[in-house]
Amino acid sequence: MNLQDLNTQQLKAVQTVSKPVLVFAGAGSGKTRVLTYKIWHLIKENLFKPNEILALTFTNKAAAEMKVRIQESISCDGVNVGTFHSIGARMLRMHITSLDDNYNSSFTIYDTADQKSVIKQVIDNLNLSEFKELNVGFLKMQIDKFKNANLSIKDIESKSQTFEDEKIVEVYKAYCDTLRSNNALDFNDLLLLPIRLLKENKKILDYYQKSWKYVLVDEFQDTNSPQFEIVSLLAGKHQNITVVGDDDQSIYGWRGANIDNILTNFQDTFAKNIVIKLEKNYRSTQRILDGAWSVVSNNSNRAEKKLVATRGKGEKISLISTGSDEEESNAICDSIKSEIKLNKNTFKDFAVLYRTNAQSRSIEQAMVKEGLPYNIVGGTKFYDRKEIKDVLAYLTLVANNSDDVALNRIINFPVRGIGEKSIKMFIDIAAKNKSSLFDSLEMCRELKLRGKQQDSIESFHASITKFSNLLETLDPKELLRTLLEEFNIENYYKNNPAEQDRYDNIQELKASVDKFSDQTGGNLKDFLQEISLFTDIDEWDDKENSITLMTVHAAKGLEFSTVFVAGLEQGLFPLVRIDDGPDQMEEERRLFYVAVTRAMNQVYLLNAKYRRRFGAMNTTSFVQSDFLDEIDKAVIKIKSYKSVYTRRVVGTGSKKKIQISRTVTEFDDFKIGDQVQHNLFGVGTILVLSGTGENQKVGVEFDGGLRKKLIVKYARLKKID
Repeated sequence: MNLQDLNTQQLKAVQTVSKPVLVFAGAGSGKTRVLTYKIWHLIKENLFKPNEILALTFTNKAAAEMKVRIQESISCDGVNVGTFHSIGARMLRMHITSLDDNYNSSFTIYDTADQKSVIKQVIDNLNLSEFKELNVGFLKMQIDKFKNANLSIKDIESKSQTFEDEKIVEVYKAYCDTLRSNNALDFNDLLLLPIRLLKENKKILDYYQKSWKYVLVDEFQDTNSPQFEIVSLLAGKHQNITVVGDDDQSIYGWRGANIDNILTNFQDTFAKNIVIKLEKNYRSTQRILDGAWSVVSNNSNRAEKKLVATRGKGEKISLISTGSDEEESNAICDSIKSEIKLNKNTFKDFAVLYRTNAQSRSIEQAMVKEGLPYNIVGGTKFYDRKEIKDVLAYLTLVANNSDDVALNRIINFPVRGIGEKSIKMFIDIAAKNKSSLFDSLEMCRELKLRGKQQDSIESFHASITKFSNLLETLDPKELLRTLLEEFNIENYYKNNPAEQDRYDNIQELKASVDKFSDQTGGNLKDFLQEISLFTDIDEWDDKENSITLMTVHAAKGLEFSTVFVAGLEQGLFPLVRIDDGPDQMEEERRLFYVAVTRAMNQVYLLNAKYRRRFGAMNTTSFVQSDFLDEIDKAVIKIKSYKSVYTRRVVGTGSKKKIQISRTVTEFDDFKIGDQVQHNLFGVGTILVLSGTGENQKVGVEFDGGLRKKLIVKYARLKKID
């Protein structure tokens, strides 16, 4: 590293150490470079020791990359780099017993599925099943909302007005009590409980303020109220802090992110701050930046800045309007194939972004049909697969015997002949004795169960207890293999040909544990914590040569040579409903800005007149996105796309439907000498042709001298311009 590598504003951000620093870093302006160089500068100049520096990020991937980049130039062993949640978890592992006697350092971290299991159990216990509006999804959203806003049960009770409000409070109380009795936390607790630690225990606050003497925060625009409070508590006394972010990329309001943290709150809290703007863009071309800015600049709640590209003017942004989502997907595939031929791109140069996960179905189908390799970010995560969740539940129960959710998942897997009635009896005993469900299994003889059931339960309880006692002596690799053998889990899948994929996934889990153990030397609890904090992006293999499909939210922080933004129709992108306020529209503009600025060289914007919803084609024509009216027309070029299919609405009323027919298109209008592409035979030249339209036949000589006679109707030939 060399400070001469930095531009004037970047250098100022790195070298300013005597006062709080707020860096507005536009897309592609070197945000990560500033953070890594600053950490390097603090260490190299002996201003702070590595272990006195805390860098907070939003993904494990970003944390790992930051460490690697610093390590390349200077030893940064001891620098505390991690996500807000992982740092919070680390604090709680050390101090949670001083906060609540019901907890110990072996606590489990519940994911979304675990949270929903607890809420469902609470609904049943409170006899609320008949209230359809109080469903699991709604209640989880409410609980997350309360915690993101850092509201206590007392706060919620004071605002309760209706019968529904009262029931929500009951559920929230019972949910918190259940987590406490299970020695479990959800993601929100990893922020809220550290705040309580720091506010309620001055010794602990002093300890961390003296331990972490310089604080840096990445993606500051995405912080919510609890995260801002953690930062304020840790850095409030010594004021040694640098935060970096871009208000134009604040896209997580729906999960509590507060854009005011970067626009006003930081400057109000850290009064002697200095504000620095990074407006030189090193990623995209100027037309891409101008297109993105022309939309986001319509927002009123933003800090004014306009990026200047260092890479020249570049290509105009392409706009393709199609008849349906199927045609939109075909247009994406055709454009990718054309780009590869003309510009020698590889598949990993392309990303297809969409507003909702449901849009990926049509795109996937088209890519399968065209034989294009793709990778979806945000599908079923590896650690969410049933067989993996089952094995992890075993490991979780071994680490935390109080985890009733984990026990309920595996008590009869593999099948032990333990029915729901028996499990209900143990649940009742646990409630009566105020013990964990696992401890209640010791009472199986008193319940006078059948011999086989009794033997199964006693054997299960004894084995889990044995592994729990060996937790500190067995490394994770050895423990996992022994556990899989003892409970016959591996053979359960291995001996069933239909379950081969599940068996292979368990082998992958073993490899994952091996890698963790070899690289970190951590124990089982450390491994369980690491995977519980995994995100979609952490599992994405960006080295794989395939087209990336993901939502715009998942794409933030990434870059690709060419980006396709699909579904630019009003009501889809922007995804604004009738009762949404202006703040929602502003966030949708920021989301569009993020999507477009992922591109380095080229952007394609697409929409469709008709789109399949819930398995059926919508017979109402969509209106194009407002963003296409706001974007600077000087940076747009309209590209026509004609599919081999034509759609028209026929019938009226309930009999209204969309009729699909095949017509002659520009792709049928071949001439001798045209170059064409065939999915199987590759690129060729038309030597002869006869007939027209659907009856047209062509004779093609493909590369290598292979000659074929083809019927245009079936050959799916594409003309190469």
